Amino acid sequence: MPELLDQASIDTALASLPGWSYDDNKLVKRVPVPSDSHDQLEKAVAEVADEMNHHPEVERGPDELRFQLWTHSAGGVTQKDVELAARIDQTLSGPAQQ
Repeated sequence: MPELLDQASIDTALASLPGWSYDDNKLVKRVPVPSDSHDQLEKAVAEVADEMNHHPEVERGPDELRFQLWTHSAGGVTQKDVELAARIDQTLSGPAQQ
């Protein structure tokens, strides 16, 4: 089972993950995106998540998506969540999203 990160490790990771926060034992990011682009962005993130075999919880709001990451089996944030957050950020800044 992956090891939980301590608060210092989470804070260090967040320093390199702009827009991400730590809330309720999860990494969280709200991404402004027009509602008509939700499907496209979710599909792109799902492809990355499938490659890692680690999936975010995604909530849709008006003109935003909210990503939540935590490792269920560990009961909180692990290095795998940090890696997925970074990959999501790469996806968000990719050519299709500019």
